[in-house]
Amino acid sequence: MSPSLHCPVSEERLPPKAFIYLPPVLKEDFEAVAREDVHPAWSKIQRRGPHFIIATTSLEDVEEVADWARAAIMEPDISRPLTKARRQAFQTVVKRAERWAVLEPVGCHFMAVAWREQKAYKQR
Repeated sequence: MSPSLHCPVSEERLPPKAFIYLPPVLKEDFEAVAREDVHPAWSKIQRRGPHFIIATTSLEDVEEVADWARAAIMEPDISRPLTKARRQAFQTVVKRAERWAVLEPVGCHFMAVAWREQKAYKQR
């Protein structure tokens, strides 16, 4: 009897690779957080042309970035005014994080509870 070449498919999937784009207007803000080394997510910032991204497979990283942006909107830093452009940029970061994770508000912070189901892109 020959050994079976069929391998059972695991029901558990690998987490998706999330790409969260950070608007250039927030460069000073996220570089300051990265220098403080408060979370591993901030060490994953990459520059692609004029844009900055965090590429990760960690739900905690997505939560950290979304939480940072929401806290900046809800509790702005006194030393830097929350201008219309910065507010919109922070809101954009939250929306981009919400594309990848289900985020539950906890006070003025976010908690990521699950990955969102990603739809396959249609071929044109």
